[in-house]
Amino acid sequence: MRRARPGRGAALILVLWLVAAMSLVVLAGTRSVRQSTQRAAWEMERMRAEALLDSALQLAAQKLLQTRVTEYTGLDVQLGGNTVTIEVVPASGLVDVHVVSDVLLQTLLQNAGGLSASDAAILTARIRDFIDPDDIPQGNGGAEAAQYRAAGLAHVPRNARLDDLIELRSVLGMTPDVYAKILPFLSINGQQRIDIGSAPPALIDVLSGQQGLGTMVRSSPPEMRAGLLSGSAEHLPASTGAGSQTIVRLTASARFAQGGALWRREAWVDLRQLPGAPAPWTILALEPVRRVNQSSGQETNP
Repeated sequence: MRRARPGRGAALILVLWLVAAMSLVVLAGTRSVRQSTQRAAWEMERMRAEALLDSALQLAAQKLLQTRVTEYTGLDVQLGGNTVTIEVVPASGLVDVHVVSDVLLQTLLQNAGGLSASDAAILTARIRDFIDPDDIPQGNGGAEAAQYRAAGLAHVPRNARLDDLIELRSVLGMTPDVYAKILPFLSINGQQRIDIGSAPPALIDVLSGQQGLGTMVRSSPPEMRAGLLSGSAEHLPASTGAGSQTIVRLTASARFAQGGALWRREAWVDLRQLPGAPAPWTILALEPVRRVNQSSGQETNP
C-alpha cells in the first residue's frame, strides 16, 4: 500500500485556502459593485427629485403671490406627469424660540421631543441662555460660556438671535434626536402667540396633548376654533386672525412611482421682493433634498 506523501496533504490544504480566499475576494467585489450601483441609482434619483421639487417650490411661490396667505394650507403642483404636494405654513403658526413662553417651549420639548418635565425645563433654560445677550445662567440648569467650557465644548452660546434653526444643535444638552423631533414645529420668524389658523394640525396635537384635535380645529369655522382649544389654553396661547402672512415655510413632497421613495425639500420664503432679490419673492433658507421614511419621518439613505 502506497503512503500519501506529506507534501501532497499540505499542498491540498493550501489550494483549498486559496480557493476560499479567492471566493471571499469575488464576494467582496460583487458586494462593492452592487453597493456602488445602488448609490449611483440613489444619486440619480436624488438629482431628479431636487430638480422637480425646486421647480415646484418656485411655482408655488409664484402662485402664492397672487393670493393672500392667511392660514395653513396646501396645494398641488403638476410637473412632468408628477404631482408635488406643497404644505404652506405661515411663520405665525409655528413656535418661535426667540419669543415663545417657557411653558409652551417646555411642552413642545416634552410632547414632541420626548423629554421628562425636568429635562425639558433644563433644556428650555439652556436655549434661553444660548440666545439671550447676557452671560448669567438661568436658574433651572441654564448654561453660559463657563458651563460649555466645563463640558469640553469648543463653542459657547451665541448670545444673539439665531440666523438659522440648525444653530440649536449647538445648545448644551440638545441631542440630534430631540432636535429632529421638534424641528418641524419651529420658526425664527414668528410671533409670541401662535395663530390657530396658521398652525399645522400636528402642532396643535402636540401642544394640546390631544391627538386629532388639530384636524378638528382645521375643519371647524374660524369663530369656533378658540372654543375647541379652551381646555388647552395654558399650553396653546393662540391668537386668531393673524391677517396676511408674508413669511411662510413651504414643504414640497413627491414620489416618482407608486410605492416609491418619498422625497422632500423645505424652503423658508418671504413673499416680498427684498432689495437685490432676482425674483418677486425672497428665499430665506433652503434645506437639502431628503428621502424620507414615511412611517418614522426620518431621512433614509441607501
